[in-house]
Amino acid sequence: MRSFLLIFTITLTSCFNRTYRVDDFTTDELIWVKPFTKTDTAIFISGKGEKDTIIFIAPKSAKDSTRNFEQGFSNTNYLTVKYDFTQGSYHQFAMMGDGKTRYDQSFFNASRSSAGYGSLEIGFIGTLFCENIKDIQKVNDTTYFFDSNKADYSGMNVEKGIKNFTFNTRLGVIEFVDDRNIKWRRK
Repeated sequence: MRSFLLIFTITLTSCFNRTYRVDDFTTDELIWVKPFTKTDTAIFISGKGEKDTIIFIAPKSAKDSTRNFEQGFSNTNYLTVKYDFTQGSYHQFAMMGDGKTRYDQSFFNASRSSAGYGSLEIGFIGTLFCENIKDIQKVNDTTYFFDSNKADYSGMNVEKGIKNFTFNTRLGVIEFVDDRNIKWRRK
């Protein structure tokens, strides 16, 4: 019985003291973060003269660890680029149930785990790509077209949605078309 307890204790201790290495995010994942090295304000003007001012927040990284027998033993790294509309912008995030607080959204969300799993999400004005990220159309070496009809979710947590948006790896989002079929260009 003592040998069993000794072996069990050594096994248990080795699980908690083990190093769980997380692979770095890939170059293909980081191209979506590249334009957002610092917090940036982008102004978009519609074909009707309406204005959206969007603040893209500099990327934030976070780490988490799981250490239990039910969920396993791993480390996870996260990378996120959030954005927000300024007051007075035409587009706004939807109100939560309390009627006072607006939902928040991220342009980019990624995770990598030492357990071998990860995720990647790209979202803009209620259009979210995760599983369907393979359906993004590459226009040229630096420009990508996101069609809301091919997204995993569209119109999510916004008051007024979009039909598509165009992303440039140096500049970020450069234009989009709203639900009324009106084009918005970055100023």
